[in-house]
Amino acid sequence: MRFWRLLAVLLCLWGLAGCGALPAAEQSGDEAPPAVEAAAPETDGGLSAAMLEREARTLTEEEVRAAYDRAETAYGWFYLETLPSGPQTQEVDGWTYERVDYPGMENLADLQAYLRGLFSKEMVDDLLAVGGSHPLYRDVDGVLYVLPSGRERDPSKGAAVIQVEHTGETAYSVDVTVDLLDENGETVTGVECYAFPYEFVEDHWVFTDFRMVY
Repeated sequence: MRFWRLLAVLLCLWGLAGCGALPAAEQSGDEAPPAVEAAAPETDGGLSAAMLEREARTLTEEEVRAAYDRAETAYGWFYLETLPSGPQTQEVDGWTYERVDYPGMENLADLQAYLRGLFSKEMVDDLLAVGGSHPLYRDVDGVLYVLPSGRERDPSKGAAVIQVEHTGETAYSVDVTVDLLDENGETVTGVECYAFPYEFVEDHWVFTDFRMVY
């Protein structure tokens, strides 16, 4: 009798082992959701800043403000202070260029790609043309060089107030109000206002107009 009981228990255990639980997708009859590829993290210099989208979506104020901060920095590479450079130089048409020393900026294509993540194509073309026949940035033997230059911020400009306005389904405006100061740089005598459109063009968000406010 003991033999038959033991055999019955073994048969029962064998049956349970062959009837394991189905994966969740099979139990419900639904397919598992497709994997979503995580976005690549930005580098320290923000060089993966392009906001690529399949279609326009509503942005947060923080996203638009962050894009403005990156755009202000990049625009300043042309109209405030050029990218850092090292001791290696090259003479081109009588002009002394210095090799750019900045992470992620190995050649002119790198600079152009980064700018295209922030500004419209027309604006990028205008920026890279700064300097005319002796542009600020150029490739020398496939390496990015710069004509180093810089200026101080306008001392007649004070604090700035930045506001983000949703102006359309695929458009925002970054409104900047800057205090104007007296000759001593202390008393506010007025304000200067700017509005920079931030729009969804093709597959990413870019500024279609921009300038330095200082």
